[in-house]
Amino acid sequence: MHHVSLALAVVHLLLTAVSVLIVAKFLPGVQVRSYGSAVVFALVVAILNAVAWYLLAPLTWTFAVLTLGVGILIVNGLVFLWAGNLAGVRFSGCTTAAIASVCVSLLNWVMHFVFGQWAP
Repeated sequence: MHHVSLALAVVHLLLTAVSVLIVAKFLPGVQVRSYGSAVVFALVVAILNAVAWYLLAPLTWTFAVLTLGVGILIVNGLVFLWAGNLAGVRFSGCTTAAIASVCVSLLNWVMHFVFGQWAP
């Protein structure tokens, strides 16, 4: 059972890296050094999301309500910027990183319907 969970997590990570590469190809202001950088980026984003959202959840809900949801995009953009600095993925700014985070999420959503349980 644990092997299946680990396999799903690895596939999720690899497909998220593919999403990052696709977004970098079409969104100006996003540069990815290599597929390896995209995989490391996906791993760092996963870790930052787990930690950041767990610790910042009480603050982000208030922030999200006050900014009508735009605050969540900003936080996602900051997570992408931080992860990019650690993994060799470059963004031209926070706005580009926020747009990239939405695009990666949308691509992951599409892949979920195409690949089923093996997708992000």
